[in-house]
Amino acid sequence: MQPDIVLQNNPAFSGMATMRGDLAFTCEGHTHRILFITPGLEAKEGATARYPLIVFLQGSGWTSPSQYYQLPQLCSYAQQGFAVASISHRNSQEGHPFPAYLKDAKAAIRFLRSQADDLRIDPDNLAFWGTSSGGNTALLIGLTGDDPRYQTADYEGFSDAVSAVVDCFGPTDLLNYEGAEIPEIIRSNIPLDYEKMVSPAMLESNAFLAAILALLGKQKPIDVLRGMSPLYEVQDQKAYPPFLIAQGDMDTVVPFSQSERIHKRLLEAGANSTLVKVTGAEHEGSFWSEEMHALILRFIKEHLAG
Repeated sequence: MQPDIVLQNNPAFSGMATMRGDLAFTCEGHTHRILFITPGLEAKEGATARYPLIVFLQGSGWTSPSQYYQLPQLCSYAQQGFAVASISHRNSQEGHPFPAYLKDAKAAIRFLRSQADDLRIDPDNLAFWGTSSGGNTALLIGLTGDDPRYQTADYEGFSDAVSAVVDCFGPTDLLNYEGAEIPEIIRSNIPLDYEKMVSPAMLESNAFLAAILALLGKQKPIDVLRGMSPLYEVQDQKAYPPFLIAQGDMDTVVPFSQSERIHKRLLEAGANSTLVKVTGAEHEGSFWSEEMHALILRFIKEHLAG
């Protein structure tokens, strides 16, 4: 009897992907897990192919990023031939002020490069993509590659610079954050006592202020707000990776002007920056579409050798 359908086998496992969750990196004594997605289903003996890498960081208000929120979509990038690493960082609300989250993200990049042979990734073709607070991190990663201010002893000898940056609705200017009620005391250049200022009521009624207070710690507010703001890291005529900046114009969490401002500043500095506006889109939610993921994939393919 003849079969109704005949298919060819897929010895290269093209269009397939597999995931492992046993990877972990450390930064300043803190350990974080990595969800690592690889093209194909298994490594062929003697295979020499190296995959370009996308490092992804989900937004969390600088607390504990969920590594599962975008996981189904991230798998589709692996099916297109990219290795994908979904990372996490220290929670600012648990006594880890700025720049802990940035140091962790940079340590993750260095760790992944240190494992390039075992993971079969191309250490010279690495993009960083983040959403919301992860987008803020992505911009800072792109603007401060191998900056000694944020390097730790973890995985010394490996670079934390990247070849492309994708920022989705990330804060860019914490000193001028439209619509947010940041009291003048926060803007003043004096030490603050976080424990005395943050009450349970404040944490419930003003999540943004609570997040900022946690990120300040015992540091000078003006220094932290400036250090967290990618806008003030941009230097004229300095070599930067290309940036893709995307945001919805109905975002009530991060003002759309934050994306407009960093895009304008990058262009003024001579950097390669593309701004995408999603009409009617909110923060997360309806921002996402097949079209948006296709656009991000095209951008990464254009700037990483895949």
